[in-house]
Amino acid sequence: MLVCNDLWKKGAAMVTEIDEGKGLVKVYWKNIRKRIAAVAPGFAKIVDEIDPGKDFPLYLAYYPYGTFIADTESPFLHLNDGSFLRLTDPALPKDVARDLGYGKLDLPLGMVLDRNLELFIDFAEESISIPKTIYKPGMILSFLNNLKPREKQPESLPNSVYAITSGCRSTFMLPSIECATHYANLQRDYNLRTPVPKSLYKHWQVFQELANNKILNCDWRSCIIYFSESWVNKLTKDPSWAKLKLYLHEQAWDFFQEDLLYPHYDFIFSVIQKKRGLKASPYFADTAQYLFSIATGASIGYQPAHDDSLLPLDFLQKVFIQSYGLKKYIPSIIQPGCFNLENTRLPIYYSLHYPATHVFSPKTRRGASTLYELREIAHIVTEFQAELATNNRLCEGTKIQNIAKNVVFNYFHNEPDLHKIIQPSCKLEKLDKRFSYVASSALTTNEAKFASDARFVRGCISMEKVKSS
Repeated sequence: MLVCNDLWKKGAAMVTEIDEGKGLVKVYWKNIRKRIAAVAPGFAKIVDEIDPGKDFPLYLAYYPYGTFIADTESPFLHLNDGSFLRLTDPALPKDVARDLGYGKLDLPLGMVLDRNLELFIDFAEESISIPKTIYKPGMILSFLNNLKPREKQPESLPNSVYAITSGCRSTFMLPSIECATHYANLQRDYNLRTPVPKSLYKHWQVFQELANNKILNCDWRSCIIYFSESWVNKLTKDPSWAKLKLYLHEQAWDFFQEDLLYPHYDFIFSVIQKKRGLKASPYFADTAQYLFSIATGASIGYQPAHDDSLLPLDFLQKVFIQSYGLKKYIPSIIQPGCFNLENTRLPIYYSLHYPATHVFSPKTRRGASTLYELREIAHIVTEFQAELATNNRLCEGTKIQNIAKNVVFNYFHNEPDLHKIIQPSCKLEKLDKRFSYVASSALTTNEAKFASDARFVRGCISMEKVKSS
């Protein structure tokens, strides 16, 4: 009986109608519309016309940095006391289970309100996470399972291979943080349980534990608004909600449009290899093709963090300078990012030492140097660009042709290249000021320098918009 009582208390304490920026908050359209309008004005305008009342509750869900929003089994809801429950947990309050239980195997229909989220595939056995999508404020979560009536959906869906975290999962410190002596300072100061991270893949575990350490009291949180099942029922069955349903379908089309082009792009690159007589190994060809996918914005690359949209940047830099003792190098943190040719001049990056491709082609030449691999990839990319830039019926007027004409690919390594194809990685700091970003509160010294010998930049490829003359 005591156990049941504890479970009831845990569930009852989970939801409130007072928004204190944590836990789960039950709200209604009229008291949340301004906040939604700030990130999705088109959505808010349509809903204002519908004017849903008390029969259509919503839930603000706050998530601390690095916590799971959903894994391959089910979504999570986080409590005010820092603990969490799965959406499948029988201890959920009855109204929450009734309103959001329809999304227990995937996600309820939702919208990001604050900070960013990352959808990724975790390959622990390969010590890598592969970012798939960065969700930003105003973006809709869980289109596929919520835009059709339940009776028209498949009886069973395969378990997803994706997980979603609050903030980014695929992140790491650029300079090494593997020094046992320095790391012992973190363990001593904050009772850190995570062992010394021996790979870039494990840096996130350290970041996540620090951000949720009670001594440090980091206040970074993402926020999602979840729509109750009454909203979904109206969307799928009521013609008077057709305008809102159309809005969501248009958002879904924009979201999945690049995925639909994958087969066409695969065909184009195959034709180019045949036409140009390229005898490249699958590993080099697939990597070159993936670089174009990043440049189109269809896939995720990496970039130096320069704000707190994906992680508590200033907080982490301060901890690593003041507690870990990272004085020699600038505490640059690398995070996933999207490249947009139209809206930014900031480069995006890919590293041979932290590959994020969705295809795992084997290397045919084992033991080859990274410099050799970069040169081979550079050759294939040049051939792809030359062919894509010509007017032909395969890609004329397409986005990928625009990329071929207007994106420059540069290659970096900390060792000199006798062929003059690969640039020294020390140039990256001058080419991209984000590598020099240090929080004003971090109290660094002028002796700190860019980590030009870091693993990530010893085999790094940048993509950026061609500078106009």
